[in-house]
Parts: sequence; structure tokens; C-alpha cells
Amino acid sequence: MAGKAKFDQEAAFKAIVGVDRQQVPGEESAEQPAKARVKNKDRVQRSYFIDRDLDKALRRMSLEEEKKLTESVNEILRAGLKKYL
Repeated sequence: MAGKAKFDQEAAFKAIVGVDRQQVPGEESAEQPAKARVKNKDRVQRSYFIDRDLDKALRRMSLEEEKKLTESVNEILRAGLKKYL
């Protein structure tokens, strides 16, 4: 074991990303961009367990209608919850 070099994680990261890398204008930072915060202001994130067949149907529907999965789910929920909205 003697003579084995120790892995330097920070040096490896700097080698990949670059030591002096500056944020490119228009590039998103690690934080959520301002546009997304405004857009998602009235949204909440929830997690529900659904049956596998429903998940497959939702994904197929989204692909066929060329929509995001979130948009498809919201559309279906609005139609089903019309009485409560």
C-alpha cells in the first residue's frame, strides 16, 4: 500500500470544470432561475403513488399530445375536479 497516491476529489473536480470558470451569461446557475420561480409561484410539488398502468397511459398520452407530463396530469385533474374548483 505504500506509495499509493491518495485521490484528490477537489483537484479532479477543478480539472473537469476548470479552476477559473466564470458563469456564462444566459447560463443557469445552481439556484433556480428567476423566470422559473415566477412561473412556479402558484404550484406545489406533491408525490402520489399511482398504478403502473395509469403511469404508462399518462406517459403515452403526453407523448401523443406532445405535452409535458405535468401539463397532461394537470389537464386530467382539472377535468376530474371541475366540481371542486
